[in-house]
Amino acid sequence: MATSFQSSVELDSHEVKDYICNACEDKNTVETSADFYCKQCERFYCGGCIDPHGKALAKHTTFGREEIDKWPVSKKVVDFLQTCDVHKDHKIDQFCNLHKQLCCPQCVSDQH
Repeated sequence: MATSFQSSVELDSHEVKDYICNACEDKNTVETSADFYCKQCERFYCGGCIDPHGKALAKHTTFGREEIDKWPVSKKVVDFLQTCDVHKDHKIDQFCNLHKQLCCPQCVSDQH
């Protein structure tokens, strides 16, 4: 399913990471791409943070990128899918039956 999924995309010369290491994020360091997901912790880890996690919590089940189909959908993907294409500062939260399309409150106000 997600085997051809790329870990990052180039967008206006800014790298957009799909999954961020939660341990690095907690330490307020640079955003680091996650390479592992722990099902019990429900957290993502980079290569450097997975070792301490594995030593402390050896019985936890972790999945690497080769098993990304077992990872939950990333928050960045969810946010992207829920953001209105026209009104970038609004979330899509309604469906217009007349036009058969999803829309945000501003779209409803403007067009529906």
